[in-house]
Amino acid sequence: MNDVRTGALIEEFLGKKRIAIWGLEATKGDPGQWVAGRFRRNGVHVIGVNPAFTDDVPAERVSSLTKINPPVDAVLVYVDRPQAMAAVEDCVAAKVPLVWLHDALSPGAATPEAIARLRAAGCAVIPGLCPMLYLPHGDPAHFCLKWALRWTGKERRVCAEAR
Repeated sequence: MNDVRTGALIEEFLGKKRIAIWGLEATKGDPGQWVAGRFRRNGVHVIGVNPAFTDDVPAERVSSLTKINPPVDAVLVYVDRPQAMAAVEDCVAAKVPLVWLHDALSPGAATPEAIARLRAAGCAVIPGLCPMLYLPHGDPAHFCLKWALRWTGKERRVCAEAR
């Protein structure tokens, strides 16, 4: 198990001041918007990335990570499995140094292929879970979810996959 490495990566990610969320949607009810809002309330500059977006840098919405200048410090890939490799390839093209592949209750972006591709490109990877589990002043739902993921062993399995 590599709890120490995962903990260090999580701490590093949460310490970033400029990140992108790949897979953010424009709709107000999108859970990604809630996640972005939580980061913003913690003083993080968040840029939404979605291939469906028309590039609007002032509105902090772009179609690709390669459109962001200067580049972001880290990316949260917040998509389902069918979209994971498109997000990963964009991270690789933009040379993102740290990528968190969201994957908590439902199958998310943390596929073995996505993890391997990012690592082969030299990216540090957090292969699953959700940053909301670790943000200070968390909400009750994520507090309970974190407990459930610990109880079922999923948090430990994710830590074992990190390097």
